[in-house]
Amino acid sequence: MTNKIYSTLDIAKFICAFFIIAIHTGPLTDISETGNFMVVQILARMAVPLFFIISGFLLFSKIDGEREWNDYENFAILKHSVFRIIKLYIIWSVIYLPLNYILIHQDGITIIGILRYLRDFFFVGSYYHLWFLPSLIFSEIAVYFLLKHGSMKIALGICGIFYFVGMLGNVYPQILENIPYISTLLNIYLKIFVTMRNGLFFGMVFVAIGAYFAKHKMKIRQTSIIPFVAFMISMIGLVVECFMIQKYGYMQPLTSMYIMLIPSVSFLFMWLISIQLKEKDMYKGMRVLSILMYVSHIIFVVILNHLFPTMNSLLFYICVVLCTLIFSIIIYILSKKCTIIKNLYA
Repeated sequence: MTNKIYSTLDIAKFICAFFIIAIHTGPLTDISETGNFMVVQILARMAVPLFFIISGFLLFSKIDGEREWNDYENFAILKHSVFRIIKLYIIWSVIYLPLNYILIHQDGITIIGILRYLRDFFFVGSYYHLWFLPSLIFSEIAVYFLLKHGSMKIALGICGIFYFVGMLGNVYPQILENIPYISTLLNIYLKIFVTMRNGLFFGMVFVAIGAYFAKHKMKIRQTSIIPFVAFMISMIGLVVECFMIQKYGYMQPLTSMYIMLIPSVSFLFMWLISIQLKEKDMYKGMRVLSILMYVSHIIFVVILNHLFPTMNSLLFYICVVLCTLIFSIIIYILSKKCTIIKNLYA
């Protein structure tokens, strides 16, 4: 893989961090309901899937296809990636413990509350925005296992089926609740795992898509116009799908698993890696900042919401972005002088 690929993906991840903050702040809520819907429920919902694809692409680009999947070096690459994410997840889970304590303390610290936290830590996310990290851990391991025991087509097919099932549970639970036996299974599942947005039903398919692109680099670098046009067409389909979901009353705040999300994000990724850019240190900085902004922004959402509960939504978004960006830049600068700080993002 060449440096230009890293550069475009680093820029994309940096931009995605701003969209993820938008999901948790609703920047246009006080200005335009439709505008906020477009930003939060459509555009911003592509950010996390793109993170999954990029992660899968970077991981499986390092895997040597000429070796066996259980080869020591290939397996070591997987372990290194998984352990790095586990370390990041544990560190930020500890950082968010005071906020979790406040939430638990509201109802009194009980055994049930502690058990609920432990369940969330493994299945949902120790804090609600950190769900991406355990989902990525599961997705990388699962896709590696599927490719080890089957072909790329089989892996994509299995992951696609899980995504479709998850999409039904995420977007159309009202319909499933009216189907005998299915409703019972859904209720049991949700009591244990809480949500369909996890590694099994959500992240796995996008990591598998990233793995597919990693093994077919030459076919997707030929031209930039075709994937861009395909991306725009898919985006139109995504917009139509989302407005139809809203029209018929199925759109909820956590609705995010759309059918057209898969082609939209896939063609966006293809377009990104077809763009040629010269290597710059600034792009590496964007890569680090995107991670720090993702994991830390909720701290400022909570603090600013507590201090200024009636602040205008757009101003609130801008303040959260500025605080998060400044904090992330400071951490990045300090990490160059004190290597232990790098554990906050690497």
